[in-house]
Amino acid sequence: MFPLEGIRILESAHQYPGPYCSLLLADLGAEVIKIERPGVGDLARQSAHFFRSINGNKKSLTLDLKLPAARKILYRLVEHSDVFMDGFRPGVAGRIGMDYSTLRKINPRLIYCSISGYGQEGPYRDLPGHDLNYQAMAGMLHCFQDEKGDFVAPGVAIGDLSSGMFSAIGILAALQARQKTGQGQFIDVSMFDGLLSWMSTRLGIFWGAGWFEKERDAGYGIFRAKDGQFFTLAIAHEDWFWDRLCAAIGLPEYRGIKAIERRTRRPELVETLQKVFLKKPREEWLKVITQADVPVAPVQNPEEIEKDPHVVFRKMVQEISFADGERIRQVGFPMKLSDMPDRLRTPPPRLGEHTEEILKSIGYCDEEIGAFKKEGTI
Repeated sequence: MFPLEGIRILESAHQYPGPYCSLLLADLGAEVIKIERPGVGDLARQSAHFFRSINGNKKSLTLDLKLPAARKILYRLVEHSDVFMDGFRPGVAGRIGMDYSTLRKINPRLIYCSISGYGQEGPYRDLPGHDLNYQAMAGMLHCFQDEKGDFVAPGVAIGDLSSGMFSAIGILAALQARQKTGQGQFIDVSMFDGLLSWMSTRLGIFWGAGWFEKERDAGYGIFRAKDGQFFTLAIAHEDWFWDRLCAAIGLPEYRGIKAIERRTRRPELVETLQKVFLKKPREEWLKVITQADVPVAPVQNPEEIEKDPHVVFRKMVQEISFADGERIRQVGFPMKLSDMPDRLRTPPPRLGEHTEEILKSIGYCDEEIGAFKKEGTI
């Protein structure tokens, strides 16, 4: 069984954080209904492959919420739902009649999750922003600098993904609380706050020691092999891993250098390691270092990831078909629950694909649905 079977989630939070959150919950069995504008939909649809990657196991309902009739449909749907998600800037939901105070009157058991850049309250609440802005404000970019000390913009939207995960945690917690109280509640998720949480250890060191940890062990980094392929070593602080590495790659004279010294001598030691690694191709080094029981891994490209035997064994890349026969690959659910099927259920929805099905499920008849279509309500 799927643990969230019977839970209905209305998702009006589009693009990245909200859909990633609801993807996780949909994979756990929740019925997720994307509320989208007729003819336009989630703006992420402009990049079809991006959209598909985080919208599997969902349904699509089109509503023009500028029209009173569409809002009435939404309100009826809220009566039959457990969770509502929005990704508007603070204040917008209230102006269009989709805020928590409005929807809780319709359904007091409703859990309302709002994802925004800086949260619903505070001096920055109205500022526009994107992932890189929140990383900068949270001090996270200090963790991404090249050897010259220049900041490097991460290639992954960390704030979007982390806020999606925090939203999923919040929703699951609120569902559990509702079991005890019978009441829903409001969840205020700030992308900025989430990044600060992920900075806990770095900030904790700064507050305790007065310095911001940047230097890493010389054995922690990315190295190039003779064939031009890259691999990673991950000796975080362990002296035993360092000694094993030195013995395995022909640097016995470097054994015994302790972690603190490896940090202070990092440029020199990294240069020494890199010179050694340029003597053999990557696969040879991976074999040698793995046999020495030292943390090592290749920098894989997408083609390699899909064929990786561990990825295949864990079923982390799965194929699923649309009704017309088109097949796509998607990343599987990242947790294995012993009583939950390990498979994708439905492909990402076409825009408005489930509109009639959903409206009928809340009591609308064919005649009413036909009228909605003529009016442009759906």
